[in-house]
Amino acid sequence: MMHPYDPRVRDFFGADERAHQSWAHLHKADQAWIRRIVLAGGDDPGVLSYPELQELTPDESRRRLRRLEDWYKAWPYVRTAQVKEVERHLATLPEPRPQVDDELLDVPLITGPPGTGKTRLLRRAAVRALCHAAWDRRLELEDSPAAADLLVDPDWRPVIYHSTDGNPIVKTFFTHLCHEIGVPAGVDPQDSFRSAVLRHGVQTIFIDEVQMINFDGQYGMYLHNAIKALQNMNVRVILAGHNVREMLVRRKTSAQNATQTQSIARWAFQDLERYPHQTKPQIDEWRRLLRALEGHLRLAGHEPNEPVFSAQFEEHLWVSTLGYMNALAALITGVCLTASRTKSQRVTAEIIDAVRLNERVARGRTKRLHSWRAGHINWASDASGAA
Repeated sequence: MMHPYDPRVRDFFGADERAHQSWAHLHKADQAWIRRIVLAGGDDPGVLSYPELQELTPDESRRRLRRLEDWYKAWPYVRTAQVKEVERHLATLPEPRPQVDDELLDVPLITGPPGTGKTRLLRRAAVRALCHAAWDRRLELEDSPAAADLLVDPDWRPVIYHSTDGNPIVKTFFTHLCHEIGVPAGVDPQDSFRSAVLRHGVQTIFIDEVQMINFDGQYGMYLHNAIKALQNMNVRVILAGHNVREMLVRRKTSAQNATQTQSIARWAFQDLERYPHQTKPQIDEWRRLLRALEGHLRLAGHEPNEPVFSAQFEEHLWVSTLGYMNALAALITGVCLTASRTKSQRVTAEIIDAVRLNERVARGRTKRLHSWRAGHINWASDASGAA
């Protein structure tokens, strides 16, 4: 059975000295969700030498390829300076305390262009919130065993992670929140969820993909009213979505402007942008980020700790991805999977160029690479004229 002795899980409990006991307080559904997020890559497949690879049977080769696919599709979390800043902000927020009267707090909203790593950051923040809530619950029960009687239902669910699907009205929004913790929505989903907050100890709700919600007029007002209703239940709300700031600025009608005014007044924007490659500190950090990814390589053609990405291909990778973290993860995953199928088991420029990427970075990619190889890239302008 999985427990926080796995260092990848244990890290999310911070300084908790008895993380395994805190882990036991989490609902099985939350434990499974944490495992799915944190342990997505499975076990380390290790590096095999050329002779060892040649000795594999077809079945063994197929099994290894599948393990490599799992491993490479779950790259280590890339923590840029921007990501660290957002993490620090979330870590300093007051701890939510259901059933205790609190002042309404600003709602953090992580925003920025697609591909900058918002969803992965939000999911990991939700995992950390779950683990810290479990730590607090263990301490509460140890300090006051009678506190257990305050919870009517033993299915304690302190954190909800919800990804918005389409453009919900308030009723469907609260119906989805009820379903996230297995509560019947009933005729009045908002009232049902209000009861569930107390019964199941809901403390924090993470809502992703909020750009899917129509911010025009009444829909935007409905969203604000729903979030305010959650805050009135003493639940902390944390949002994430693509280019939300720009969506609000483009509002034109009086109703839309009212939505914008309310948003700016109550939402604390946390912006993530694609990673720049202009100044020496930026280039140094880009290399450091690539260096961290090199520890995940499992190719026989490269020596342990060889600076493959950070030295041999650091400019190549930036020109190819324009600093979008999701594009970088997709590119390196594709590169390693392709290289693992070659005889040399080495990363090459040809393999990097052959991996397909999303349209945002694919547009103008060939032209950018040609200019870079010709020495015509203007780094000061971000080399991103086609982005």
